[in-house]
Amino acid sequence: MAGLKNKLKQLTSQKSEISKIRRKGETEYKKVKSISRKYSSSLKSTQKRIDTFKQTAEDVNEILSQKIAQMESIQRLKSAAQERLTLETQNKEQVESEIDFSDTPEEKQSLQYRLDSIISTIEEIKNEIKQRTSMEKKFSQAIDEIEKKKNSVSKTIKKNIESKPELAKLAKTAQQKLDSASKKFESAKKRESSVTAKLSKVKAAIPKAKPKTRKVKAKPKTRKVKAKPKTRKVKAKPKTRKVKAKPKTRKVKAKPKTRKVKAKPKTRKIKKKKSRR
Repeated sequence: MAGLKNKLKQLTSQKSEISKIRRKGETEYKKVKSISRKYSSSLKSTQKRIDTFKQTAEDVNEILSQKIAQMESIQRLKSAAQERLTLETQNKEQVESEIDFSDTPEEKQSLQYRLDSIISTIEEIKNEIKQRTSMEKKFSQAIDEIEKKKNSVSKTIKKNIESKPELAKLAKTAQQKLDSASKKFESAKKRESSVTAKLSKVKAAIPKAKPKTRKVKAKPKTRKVKAKPKTRKVKAKPKTRKVKAKPKTRKVKAKPKTRKVKAKPKTRKIKKKKSRR
């Protein structure tokens, strides 16, 4: 019996110590797990950003290529128009020279018609070049904006790619710490469960002492006192009034004698009966 109690005390102490270790390990495990998740999430987010910006860069490059191709086409048309303008300007100078050396009015008139046509063509070419120049300017501005965006995206990609190795290293270190903390925590849990099971067996082996019941003294019987019967109050009889005797009648002479009327006997006074106690 004493050995079981000592064993119980020892196991209780062990359980208390192991519970402390388990709680400490659990706290450390949760802390390291949170850090590991943080670095792992940051690494995934960085890779996602890299992929997103790479796709954006591809889209920007495609748009830039389209704009550059359109601007090159406009530049070619503008260059062709400028060549035609140069040719028409030379034709104009030549016709003007021929008009000066024309011999007949008919020839001069014919050359004038030709000159007017050349002048009209020159004006059309000039307007075309003007339009092409305006379009070229717009495309040039658009290309500049797209190139700025492309450079910004490229810098972002580069920055994220450079930070990725450091994040990967931190995530790896955090995962290693998490594995170690997890093993310690699981080991403490198993030890605690083992000690708890042993403790339960020892507790079950110790016979439980029956609690002593306190004897309650019986209270002395109290004699029941019969209640005294209530005495009925006898109401006093009302006093009877004394009947006075009628006055005697005086004798009248010369008249026949009248019989004397005796006075009624006096009524006895009835004394008030005493009530019984």
